[in-house]
Amino acid sequence: MLIALVDASATGHAVKAAFAHAGRGAQVFVDLPAALTADAATVAVAVAEPEGAIAALLAAGKDVLCEGPVPPRLRGQAAARGRRLVAALPLDELCAGFLEALPPPAPPSDHFVHPTAQISGEVEIGAGTKIWHFSKLLGPVTLGKGCILGQNVVVERGVTLGDNVKIQNNVSVYSGVVLEDDVFCGPSMVFTNVGTPRSAYPRRGQYLETRCKRGASIGANATIVCGNTLGQYCFVGAGAVVTKDVPDYALVYGNPARLKGWACFCGATLPLGTDADGVERCTCGDCGRTYGRQGHQVTMETEPA
Repeated sequence: MLIALVDASATGHAVKAAFAHAGRGAQVFVDLPAALTADAATVAVAVAEPEGAIAALLAAGKDVLCEGPVPPRLRGQAAARGRRLVAALPLDELCAGFLEALPPPAPPSDHFVHPTAQISGEVEIGAGTKIWHFSKLLGPVTLGKGCILGQNVVVERGVTLGDNVKIQNNVSVYSGVVLEDDVFCGPSMVFTNVGTPRSAYPRRGQYLETRCKRGASIGANATIVCGNTLGQYCFVGAGAVVTKDVPDYALVYGNPARLKGWACFCGATLPLGTDADGVERCTCGDCGRTYGRQGHQVTMETEPA
């Protein structure tokens, strides 16, 4: 954290402007307690008695920028604490010299990673992707564009996420899981990757592939047993336990999950039967897409006009 310390409000705002011009954030405070607890990258502080304020700021582990002279003892305190103390220069030289000593600001990122998230190994993050609080990625991992990983999400080695994948809080995506574009994983749903786990007989490298095809949605607290495939735009109900492949557009729920109906691309329930021999067509009442069904195979026939 960098603290810019000056002795008048007007000067404080001038320091703020100088740092902002160099691409550095700044805030202006008029009392020392606020400066001591500030969490900004750069803070311009206006105080009446700079010596006491400098000592307090150094004790708090902050760097100090001061327009006027400072006693040698304060320079000694700064050196002992490993902090920067720059003082006794005209304002323009003070700002310029201090800014030159700083590393260049990081280039703007095309994705967002919360400071509490942990990333290790080789991780490729697509543009527009957001990774939120306390999540963990263990590379090699590839995340597509426009993904959102909620709080406490774990993505393990070898996992690939397509574009626009949404993973809600408290989900672990284990090695062997593949999430194609537009997959939605509800809060606290569960993937597995070993069919017969034993603590005393580890099966590392023997992971079964679990593939969630494009547009599949998985409800909260559902469990997907490894080695199965979720079809395109299928819907897995909350709390379901999936023990076998799920067809495209299928709506399944229960324990074990069973076919209960069909879901449109838009998510609405389709007026189609579930018998194994039926042949029929329908139109989604919400979006106008049309579908054909032959037994347990449903295909989209037309997009809405």
